[in-house]
Amino acid sequence: MIYIGTTEINGSAIYFDIYATERQGRGVRISGTVGDGCYEGEVLVEIGRNDSVTFADAWLGGSGFSEFIDRCGSDVLESALLESVREMPLLQTRRSQPHGNSTSYAGTVAESSPAWQNLI
Repeated sequence: MIYIGTTEINGSAIYFDIYATERQGRGVRISGTVGDGCYEGEVLVEIGRNDSVTFADAWLGGSGFSEFIDRCGSDVLESALLESVREMPLLQTRRSQPHGNSTSYAGTVAESSPAWQNLI
């Protein structure tokens, strides 16, 4: 669960609970639940060629969504969700190493011998 660095007018904290992550080309899709204790709804955050945030209740007409958006502001919430996903370690790999830090190291370790070996 990620605490979104915004608060609503009434001081409630907004959270983002991720339950699925899917790589898509050079981007990623993250599905989760966003809420504030009074409302919870499904959200899809997509980072890649076109960054976007999709609230399921905006399309499905779920109850409480419009009040939630009025309390926290859709632009502020969308920006905070996109920023929190961009900062995730999943997106911090270098493009030259698409599978993370997979460099293999060969050679010997150059350390001084332990003190106990000098007594022998």
